[in-house]
Amino acid sequence: MHARKLLSAMAGFALLIAILLSVIDGLSFRRSFYEYEYEKNSTAEYIGMSEESLMDATDALLDYLHGLRDDIKVTAAVNGYVREVYDTRETLHMVDVRNLYRNAILARNLMLTGGLLVFIVLIWRHINEAAELLFSGFTNGLIITAVCVACLLGYALVDFNSFWMNFHYVFFDNDLFLLDPNVSIMINMFPETFFFDLVIRIIAVFSFLLALIFGILLFLRKREKSAAYRSV
Repeated sequence: MHARKLLSAMAGFALLIAILLSVIDGLSFRRSFYEYEYEKNSTAEYIGMSEESLMDATDALLDYLHGLRDDIKVTAAVNGYVREVYDTRETLHMVDVRNLYRNAILARNLMLTGGLLVFIVLIWRHINEAAELLFSGFTNGLIITAVCVACLLGYALVDFNSFWMNFHYVFFDNDLFLLDPNVSIMINMFPETFFFDLVIRIIAVFSFLLALIFGILLFLRKREKSAAYRSV
């Protein structure tokens, strides 16, 4: 019984992290979000680029991360002078970002597959307790996930700069992410406020999905218990 609960909790946690990574993936590549942030921050005007050139430079980054192109080379008129938008330091940093993205997607797929397989085996062996197993697994996994997300959210709200810097120190083994705003176009495209808005959106969407999943499982659990009561 304890082993079953532990396995279901681990499977639930793995699936929830897979959902979180999927939310991050989906929101991080929404072109409309970039357009909204650029307009809000007057990014094109601040950098000295046209809005069209700014989106072309953005598309180069997003396509590179998705493996649709081999580099982020793009030229544009910046303050009246045609130049390469991204310099060597920015280019090398994006190599690290793409590797991180690929590893995150791999982790997402492994967690999704592993979590589903564990639940399938548990339900197959205990078919009469399917809803209870799912509810218990996701509830326990939800508690663990919620605590982690709440801690990260609290940290981000109190001191986002520290949160964002430590994120980079954890996932990158160099300081290429430290870009000079007087030189780097990339850092001016994506200031701290951009990532703050993105993190808040990710947490909001993920929290909504958690509530939705919990509500569905609670309904299924009650229906299973009601069916068991009527059959007695």
